[in-house]
Amino acid sequence: MPDVLQALLAAGAVPTISLPPTSRYADVGVTAHVRPPGPGEEPAPPVPYFRRRLCPPQERFALLHEYATEEGDRRDLVAAGLLGDPELWWRLADANGVIDPARMMLPPGHRLRITLPEGVPGSADA
Repeated sequence: MPDVLQALLAAGAVPTISLPPTSRYADVGVTAHVRPPGPGEEPAPPVPYFRRRLCPPQERFALLHEYATEEGDRRDLVAAGLLGDPELWWRLADANGVIDPARMMLPPGHRLRITLPEGVPGSADA
């Protein structure tokens, strides 16, 4: 007899993860990899994972101003200072088309676009 909970999880009937709305993965969704059993093997339990998240196009972000990075800047500290939350560093990465967050602050003097959240329109004179 199959495990009822595993069947519900695999069918997506039971949420497997809860993320805050400020998480970069909040709207991505979770799916599961199911490995087909080999001959004589029991089915393996599904392995949940986040769906692929693509960086949105930069034109979906309304520019507020630019910030010139300084020596010693860290993405979490810049996000805390400019957005009020260190965990929103990913919004800065998205708005600047940064795929590798480790390179976001390099080199000093790099101009970071500070924007409204994706899809939120700004005023024409911003």
